[in-house]
Amino acid sequence: MLASMYELGKLWVQKENMETINIVLDSDKLKNTNKVLFVDMNIDENGEINYDCVTLEDYSKKKNLNYLYKKGSSRGTNLSPSSLITEPNTTFDIKFIKWFKDNAKNDELINKSLEAIDENKDDILSEITHIYDELSSDDKRNVLLTIRFNTNDKTYYLNDYDIFKNLLLEKATEKSYKSGSKKSIGESTCYLCNEYKEVYGLVPGYVGLTFGTADKPGNTPNFNITEQWKQSGICKDCILYLEAGKKFVEKYLNFSEFGLRYYVIPTFFFNKKEVFDELYEDILEIENKRKYSDMVEKEDEFAEIVEELNDVLEFKFLYYEINNSSFKIIGYIESVIPSWLQQIYQTQQKVKSLPLFNENNMKIIFGEKNSGDFISRIKNNNKNYPLNEYNWYLGLLRDFISFNENKYYMELVNSIMTSNKIDYDFILKKIMDKIRSNWRNEEFEFMKINIFKSLHLMIFLNDLKLFRGEKTMKIGEATSPENILDTLDDPAKKACFLLGVLTRKLTLIQFKQLGSTPFVKKLWGLNLDYDKIKQLYVKVIDKLTEYNSFHYYGDIEEEITLNLAIADEKWNLNKNETSYYFVLGYTVGKDFKLNKEGENNE
Repeated sequence: MLASMYELGKLWVQKENMETINIVLDSDKLKNTNKVLFVDMNIDENGEINYDCVTLEDYSKKKNLNYLYKKGSSRGTNLSPSSLITEPNTTFDIKFIKWFKDNAKNDELINKSLEAIDENKDDILSEITHIYDELSSDDKRNVLLTIRFNTNDKTYYLNDYDIFKNLLLEKATEKSYKSGSKKSIGESTCYLCNEYKEVYGLVPGYVGLTFGTADKPGNTPNFNITEQWKQSGICKDCILYLEAGKKFVEKYLNFSEFGLRYYVIPTFFFNKKEVFDELYEDILEIENKRKYSDMVEKEDEFAEIVEELNDVLEFKFLYYEINNSSFKIIGYIESVIPSWLQQIYQTQQKVKSLPLFNENNMKIIFGEKNSGDFISRIKNNNKNYPLNEYNWYLGLLRDFISFNENKYYMELVNSIMTSNKIDYDFILKKIMDKIRSNWRNEEFEFMKINIFKSLHLMIFLNDLKLFRGEKTMKIGEATSPENILDTLDDPAKKACFLLGVLTRKLTLIQFKQLGSTPFVKKLWGLNLDYDKIKQLYVKVIDKLTEYNSFHYYGDIEEEITLNLAIADEKWNLNKNETSYYFVLGYTVGKDFKLNKEGENNE
């Protein structure tokens, strides 16, 4: 991962001919800034510095280098005199003047500036406050306070002086080798560029790209943090490329999906410069589209880029969370190639467009309220996040794997995106846990929706051949609810499905005659196995006979009897499978009819 981020940063820096100092600046944090307040200082011919005035100007993104903005500690100064104003007096005292006090001994220019500021601090603060108070509420939100110098009719900004840049760079990279009073520095071969030079030992943690932390003794050589540089020391030049790579993915390849935030990190196999240039141009085109339309989704556009790529690169997906400004990696997926992502996208489109899920069948199952196929119906009403054609499988997976089970969710996403096998029984258990919860809470409409969500998900995984072992979900071959029976490849599945259909028809008769459905309480909370299926079969037949309705469904009863007899020799469904096929039949049972000549109509 470090090597990929380093390479990406180096390509970006070279492509943009980027200055070193630009890499470490927090310029993106000024994107909502409208105004800049300059404390203007005059330098006379003798090199003496005097305060002139406070000047208000419009913020310009093109002048970010002049501002040298780099955020520091929330309780201390920034890494340059430039600071965003919270309250004029607080920012002026704690951020602005204090920076000069802390660094006065480093350079004569800084020391003389401090003397001039200190001598006129009341006037300077008064002007800052007056100008700030006159601003509109929108402009006040992010006002930048900084300093510049005028001499011989020329204006010089912080970036024009090496001392300001060098101090910023030194302070910015300090955490790459320093932890408290301890330092991890040595002479060795750099882990990234393979050159022998001074290297630092705490770089991954400084950049925010490590699973372990060097402040824990077990993660350091000889249990000593000062020797960490011996393990994977990185030189100063490579630190900046790493930071550039991190900023690239933060700016362009930083996504949020279904409760998780993640970076996409490309790794180039060959023709690296050409492939990067092509990818970068496509990314910039996305950014330009987003400037003019809020409807352009970053994730959708990235997926469209992937669809055009060949396997000349691969992607790494780094999932993370930020708590109290602390960056923590929670998951990492390696070696995802474009062709596999393309197959995932295409399979989603194929499953979404299956005849079983088309508008006509959805109207039969869910009524006329909404139009379109199933995914179109639920995409904007999904419980957690809207779905789209590129990510709906993740949304449905998240519906069955709760937020307090992120570990399992991450493992499944990892398996899917790297084409590794998945445990069929684990997925089905999670699905049935949700459906049983719906059943217990009498959320029958939600249960119906979750059945069709699960069908989409299971067919999708089946079509990608991701299930471990011999278990399959071939229902995707069905063209209508009635046709589901013909796609089931096992007599036990057929028996469960048809018993679910018959049970649904019984509850409809009950509701018509009694205004309630007491029989649903006899279904063991949808915890069914072979013995309970046989018991339930007898109970359903008895009840239908009691309501003088058995003769309507003799053909269904005949099929159940036949399939139960065949399956009796070897019942190979576990509780979750038995329950799933039963509840699937129950869900579509209202309008289900066997495709038999001369069947009785209700």
